[in-house]
Amino acid sequence: MKIIFFGDSISDAGRDRFDESDLGAGYVKIAAGKLRLLYPDNEFVVLNRGVGGDRTEQLLARVQTDVIDEKPDVVILQVGINDAWHRFLIGVEVTAEDFKARYESLVATIKESGAALILLQPYALNMGGMSRVRPYLNKFNAIIDDIAEREKLPVIRMDEIFNGVTQDIAPEQFSVDGVHPTHRGCRYIADQVIKELKKYIK
Repeated sequence: MKIIFFGDSISDAGRDRFDESDLGAGYVKIAAGKLRLLYPDNEFVVLNRGVGGDRTEQLLARVQTDVIDEKPDVVILQVGINDAWHRFLIGVEVTAEDFKARYESLVATIKESGAALILLQPYALNMGGMSRVRPYLNKFNAIIDDIAEREKLPVIRMDEIFNGVTQDIAPEQFSVDGVHPTHRGCRYIADQVIKELKKYIK
């Protein structure tokens, strides 16, 4: 089974882009390790195609080479936080209409390839000034929910999960800045990914 993690820095996690097989140091690597422990008799090819700083726009530009040409069985699509955050970080504003059009195009392109598709919800924890991102992120997550419902796709709801667990545990346990996960945060994401991936493994 070939699995591609397609996303931004949350997936990238410092991977060596000159090494096609490098998984980085984040949730992708943890998930791959868990899969091989859970299914020692299965053969998995896991590819990390996260690129730090990417928005939906950049993923659309590289979906053919990074995903479709690889002929994956399953794709985990993880993108959206930069579409919201970059208006504050670097002054790039992504409208809800633009986000919807690009996300829909990503979903359609990946689905047309025949790969199973799992959507990983972008998230922001309440720290590091991320509260200003919240109104935009909520709009984008609502768009993702609408697309998922229409296309009958699973959504890993990390924004809800992280904001739920940080009611009792300090958010610093899970993220260094409200977006990029700590090792504990990566384990949380990996565990949720494994729950969904199990449905596709025989």
